[in-house]
Amino acid sequence: MIHKVFTIALLLFVAGISHATAQDKLDHKYKEFDFWIGEWDVYKNGTDSIVGKSKIESIVDGKVIKETYHSTTSKYHGTSLNKYNPRTDQWEQFWVDNGGLTLHIKGNLENGKMILQNEVITKEEILSNKIKWQKNEDGTVRQTWYQSKDQGKTWTAVFDGQYKTRGNG
Repeated sequence: MIHKVFTIALLLFVAGISHATAQDKLDHKYKEFDFWIGEWDVYKNGTDSIVGKSKIESIVDGKVIKETYHSTTSKYHGTSLNKYNPRTDQWEQFWVDNGGLTLHIKGNLENGKMILQNEVITKEEILSNKIKWQKNEDGTVRQTWYQSKDQGKTWTAVFDGQYKTRGNG
């Protein structure tokens, strides 16, 4: 009887550790994109030209990252919701803007870079999008958006921005 009680207690203990380890791993995945959180002046990379302002905030109990972006050179603005999806083991971003663009991209953190991408099939073409975010040693974040019209054989940078903490440009 004591052996049976001990075995059950041991199994419950191991299951508890296993659950805690799985939860810790899941919590860690939800934090992978936290390096982007902040209030930023967005510069054209490699210049001192501000092209936008962006507020990146953690919402929904730390499970979602919301971006609010405003251009400083035009009336352009948009917002995104970014979330780790444990069912697919991928990050997803859903972006919408006042120009009518809707973008749904997916991917993961790879070698310190968040890389999300998609392929959009229209009547005219197949357009691939790939966006990379990378935290730099100086605390800035570089975001580069590439597009391909030949199914990823060649890529063109359509946006290359450097996020600097607001007021520290």
